[in-house]
Amino acid sequence: MGARINEFNNLCSTKRKQPCQKINKDKIPLVLNYSFKIKIKVMTLYEYLKNDKEPMPKWLLEIKAGDLFSNKDFFSSRIVYYPGSYTDGHAVKLFGSTHSAHCFIYVDYHYCQNELEMELKRYPFIGYVNLFKIQLNESDLVPNGWIPSTFFEQNENQYRSVNKSASFAFLQILERESHLTDEHGPQRLAIIFLLADGIATYDALFCQKKSLEKPFALLIHDHGFGLAYDKFGGGGLLNRIAEIKSVIPKYLLVAENTKAWSTHQKFDLLKSDPGGMHQTPRFLYRRRRPSKCLND
Repeated sequence: MGARINEFNNLCSTKRKQPCQKINKDKIPLVLNYSFKIKIKVMTLYEYLKNDKEPMPKWLLEIKAGDLFSNKDFFSSRIVYYPGSYTDGHAVKLFGSTHSAHCFIYVDYHYCQNELEMELKRYPFIGYVNLFKIQLNESDLVPNGWIPSTFFEQNENQYRSVNKSASFAFLQILERESHLTDEHGPQRLAIIFLLADGIATYDALFCQKKSLEKPFALLIHDHGFGLAYDKFGGGGLLNRIAEIKSVIPKYLLVAENTKAWSTHQKFDLLKSDPGGMHQTPRFLYRRRRPSKCLND
């Protein structure tokens, strides 16, 4: 009996003392032995916007000198709006050369028409000729009139201080030079130049009940020279009007020294692009999702 007990104990002892099985590291899946590096490409604004092209508007190809201005045609196209623009060509260079927009509205109240036309002759848009212009009046741009936003009550003196007798508006049609191709830019571009208040004009053109479309893009640059009664950037009057009227552009091109609107998010993987008199870096922002305005 004692011999059987000893045999049993020896057997149990043998089982307990069995060494643990060693892990063969060579048999571990190879994926665990590698560290993956994700290479993220930083794009230029031009590379990105080339993926968001607009077909050439039919009316723009067909319009000729002597034709009447069609509010419906122009405002049914993608529009890049630039308040406080003076003669800065950055908006046309960026959105025009990428075919992402063909129509532009430049608004400022610090130039006269003769001065502007001389500038366009001396410094034309690169690769384009000034084909012809159409002089415009207020009814061409706001055929149903303008009911100002209530926000203007507190700034009435400032935005009404523009000398209306000196105000002007004209549509300039540009045509690409014949030796250039679509790689340079569209065959034609259209720019409305306005001597007007940039904030009030946004309200009049885009925020009325019968306004056709919101802008495709907006370039905002607060220069800080004390020339404007309110800022174009985040929290300013223009931003507040756009939000309360739900007229939010798809893109903002925002200067480095200007606060972006809270409705938009910056593209962190896009390089900035310099523009303006001092070649200030400008960054592209896209309207946040979800939004009240998602009709791109």
